[in-house]
Amino acid sequence: MKSKRTKKWTLWLGIAGGVLVLLVIGGLIGWRALMTYFQHQYYREAYAPMELTADGIGDYPAEHHLGDVPWFATEGAYCQSNSLQMIAAQKGIEEPRGHFDFLMGFTYGAVEIPGWMAFFPYTDPEAGFVAAAPYLGLVRRYYVTDDETLYLDALRYYLAQGYPVRVGLDAAVLYDLEGQMPHSELLVGYDETGFYYYETVCMPEMGCEPCHLPPGEEGLRVPDQTLLDAVLGQAKAFSYPWRYSLTIFEGGPLEENLGPIWARNGQLLIGGAQYGPRQGADAIEGLAARIEERGVKFDVSEVRFALQAAVYTRRDNATYLREAFAGEADIERAADLFDRAAEDYQAVLDAIEDGIADQAEADQSAARLRDAAAAERKAGQIFLDRGQ
Repeated sequence: MKSKRTKKWTLWLGIAGGVLVLLVIGGLIGWRALMTYFQHQYYREAYAPMELTADGIGDYPAEHHLGDVPWFATEGAYCQSNSLQMIAAQKGIEEPRGHFDFLMGFTYGAVEIPGWMAFFPYTDPEAGFVAAAPYLGLVRRYYVTDDETLYLDALRYYLAQGYPVRVGLDAAVLYDLEGQMPHSELLVGYDETGFYYYETVCMPEMGCEPCHLPPGEEGLRVPDQTLLDAVLGQAKAFSYPWRYSLTIFEGGPLEENLGPIWARNGQLLIGGAQYGPRQGADAIEGLAARIEERGVKFDVSEVRFALQAAVYTRRDNATYLREAFAGEADIERAADLFDRAAEDYQAVLDAIEDGIADQAEADQSAARLRDAAAAERKAGQIFLDRGQ
């Protein structure tokens, strides 16, 4: 999945309200500094980072490879939920990928990314890992540091302790591609100069094929320095207040009440943020307005990937909901709404594939996007009602 700026910091803007307006107008702090401050506040609260310390890192052997993690990879952009699915499978939790999309809320919502993408049909995966972990009987630990030696030691130590280690990184650095591709990989082993990982999304550039393989695969190899550069690349793209991060999952109490998941996913779908980038259905409507406004000047390449992802993620959401909550009329209705939204996204893709021919086509595409937004907002309300 691609991104150039942070996805989600809007709640922190809401905290400040008029006080921030006065500060900016008064010239006490600049707008860029203000945004950076609230980005960092969001990361520290939502991601719950813990500083790595040398005292917390023990000895480890020169080489180690986990033999109990299956390799799941898809063609579609499901890198985050694929990572969690593999981690859960190591713990004996056998669930379809859609279960992890649902618990994370990963494909239940959208966001506008200013300066890069008008519409992105996913939600913040880091917050999603936090939300999902208790429903798997797990506890997420997110470690950060600016020390590259300590970071490499920590990766090897946790792998040697039996943990598959999830890392967020820039896949463009990993595969020597152009641009930026924030992504999620799962480390499963190491030697003295590099690491082995299971690629989560297999496209031609990534040297693997979509798969569902049993434990024991060696995986792909990355040298230490390339991994460091890739992890740092994502940190820079998202303006993290740290350079390197890793995620492991430990055992914990099992939460079974899905009320908070329904409520969270419902809000992610509906949006309604008062400050900052649009989220949920609001982001979809924002794209509609942009297409309507720019007409034939709209650059279709800006949204092709996002619209393609919106089609298959919403269809997959519908399939999962029908299977997991069969016979529950309200959720089956939500599944129908996701299918309807997918049809709208596909219609827009088909219409603008070769560019927008005229203003009439722009208006028609905008109307279909507003229909998709309405469908997702209705699905979100069904979820909110479930969460009460």
